[in-house]
Amino acid sequence: MTRTIREIEPADHHRLGEIQRAALDEPSPDLLAAAADGPLPGFVCLDDDRIVGYVFAVVGDSRAYLPELAIATISQRQGHGTALLERICERLQSHGVDTVRVTARADDSRAREFYESRGFAVADRVPDYYEDGTDGIVYRQRSE
Repeated sequence: MTRTIREIEPADHHRLGEIQRAALDEPSPDLLAAAADGPLPGFVCLDDDRIVGYVFAVVGDSRAYLPELAIATISQRQGHGTALLERICERLQSHGVDTVRVTARADDSRAREFYESRGFAVADRVPDYYEDGTDGIVYRQRSE
């Protein structure tokens, strides 16, 4: 496996849409388009030259929100999500962002463990956050 992380490019849009639809319960095609075509900053992870995942951010003055971090099902649990999360957090921090937030489904223990093991702390619980009525757990990571 040869992992490469690079910025999202417009030509990635189709493949990212495939990953988005397969990996996420409530995909947001409009946000993905904003990441692929600009202006939202984001990265893709390639495994042997094939895109296997992506992440992008919505950035404010000193805070950012990660609406989507998605990895192709067959490529999960291989470190791609960690690599993407680290890269986007490094980029955001270098641009003056001191707080990064992300929301995970309350019933998705795998996603919650992923963020908690990478330094994110629970900041809030949002009732009925998802379309099916599931609560959302908002995580926050502050730079030191």
